[in-house]
Amino acid sequence: MGDARRRRRRRRRKNSRRVPAREGDIEAIPGELLELVFLRLPSPAHLIRAACTCRRWRNVIAGDGGSFLRRFGSLHGASSDHVVGHYRVNERHGHPRPPGLNPVFVPSSSSSSPRADAVAARNLALDFLPRGEFGDCGWELADIRGGLLLLFHSELAPGLLICDPLRRCYREIPRSAWFHGCHMLGAFLLDGEDEDAAAGISLTNFRVTCALFRFGDRNARACAFSSAGGGWTSGAARSSTPVCRDRELAPIYFAGSTKRVAYWTVGDNVVLALHKDNAELLAGVLLDDIEYAVLRDKRHATEYAYQLPWPPTIEACVT
Repeated sequence: MGDARRRRRRRRRKNSRRVPAREGDIEAIPGELLELVFLRLPSPAHLIRAACTCRRWRNVIAGDGGSFLRRFGSLHGASSDHVVGHYRVNERHGHPRPPGLNPVFVPSSSSSSPRADAVAARNLALDFLPRGEFGDCGWELADIRGGLLLLFHSELAPGLLICDPLRRCYREIPRSAWFHGCHMLGAFLLDGEDEDAAAGISLTNFRVTCALFRFGDRNARACAFSSAGGGWTSGAARSSTPVCRDRELAPIYFAGSTKRVAYWTVGDNVVLALHKDNAELLAGVLLDDIEYAVLRDKRHATEYAYQLPWPPTIEACVT
């Protein structure tokens, strides 16, 4: 009986001498064990957040030629685009351009860790973009495609840029001479024309289609930019069309967008349609009052889903 008491006392003394694990001790965890932990994450969105946490975790996830990402994809059946979160914008009613002012990243609600949410929000913030003369941001979110963002600024030059928030880098798009004297109705991001590129869109392989309105002659105009050619073109033959013949300028409102076509209403009975792929603008009379009401009263989205293709383009950090 006495021996049992002595053993219990020795165990208590030994446990009391233990020093709590320091935060830096996590570096001692082998990479193979970290991989086993990461493989148990419930979704690709959680994996992206883990890669944003620190240099070592990013290297474990992105290293070895992407073999871990392939293992994770085969285990979880990740074969399509996945939503990491949303870019929330300031809502503006009655505006001719999609209301995307001051986009702020909001992580997906599927995350189980508030700290992971904070890490994702910090790493996907757009605070690396150029700022105005007084330090203001003022960028408008024009479109999202393939993990890239197209942004527009009405005052800064060149005014259009495409950025990769995950890598925190961007590429400026030169202004077209056609922009002079025109108001931007909308800009849309499309896959590039480089057939040799492995991905459909990247910072070096993309297209942009814009819809413009010239107050002088009250014509709408479409133009397109391709990274392959490095310049702007007029697109289709019908790239410019009159949309307002009355003495008074009819109000123009953005009415929504599909994958291929964007719509605006002009006054009470005209709809303007932009075919994004060939940069063609068409104006026509609305069929009836019901069709007009559907387009005119459609509320703008205030959150734009940020999707990443699978496998995600995560690069290991250089040590």
